[in-house]
Amino acid sequence: MEPSGTLVALDAWMSSNRLRLNPAKTKFIWLGNRKQLAKLDLAALATEFPSYAFSTTVRDLGVLLDQELTLAPHIHRLARDCYYQLRQLRTISRSLTPSATTTLVHSFITSRLDYCSSLYFGLPLNRLVCLDRVLRSAARLIGQIPKFGHVSSYMLETLHWLPTRQRIEYRIAALVRRCQLGLAPVYLRELCCPSVIQGRRPLRSAEKGVLLVPFARTATMQNRAFSVVGPVVWNGLPQEIRLLPGTFTEAFFTKLKTVLFGRAAVGSASE
Repeated sequence: MEPSGTLVALDAWMSSNRLRLNPAKTKFIWLGNRKQLAKLDLAALATEFPSYAFSTTVRDLGVLLDQELTLAPHIHRLARDCYYQLRQLRTISRSLTPSATTTLVHSFITSRLDYCSSLYFGLPLNRLVCLDRVLRSAARLIGQIPKFGHVSSYMLETLHWLPTRQRIEYRIAALVRRCQLGLAPVYLRELCCPSVIQGRRPLRSAEKGVLLVPFARTATMQNRAFSVVGPVVWNGLPQEIRLLPGTFTEAFFTKLKTVLFGRAAVGSASE
């Protein structure tokens, strides 16, 4: 389909859903790897379609998406916003109780870090390290710990905070659990299928609570989709967690957090 036909189809679809395509506020982005993007001429596209703005980054539900889906612009902006909030809280921290400080940190810092954090799964650790620094800075503010003081044990034993990578896995596993219990939207529940094929003998993996992992061709996009990430994270959990009774109880989250704390090896990493 030609670009103009695509835009017309998009406008018609939005109109059928009682939405309006506003060209003045709508940005379009081309997604692909570096070689594919090198073949594009954004200036020529802008000339051919002057009513539409082509951009290298767009905002979708508060998340900045770049052309290669590295999420680097979003993570950098997220860290910057969190540090700004931490500086504001630090100026009044002496007037707050530890409980009030914790509440404000959860409201302004950790809630930002957890929002859409499942999108970070599969990113290199060097891109997530800045978010770990934000968590440690927030923990230091709550515990009134000096800038260069040890904070990992405080995060583990007092705050019970997981590092960024394990926080991401925790939220993905919790979402898969909701899908299995029918508490998530249908379009997500359909992506968490047990490893049972109709008309065939049940596999051993089905008895272990394992989910089907669909084949993915590209590491950048398909391997980071929830249809792949959800089953991969779930299948990586111990069998005793996967086979817990089908109720939404605290036992699941307690055991899940214990497993993830063991994987994080909190205290052995650098401060």
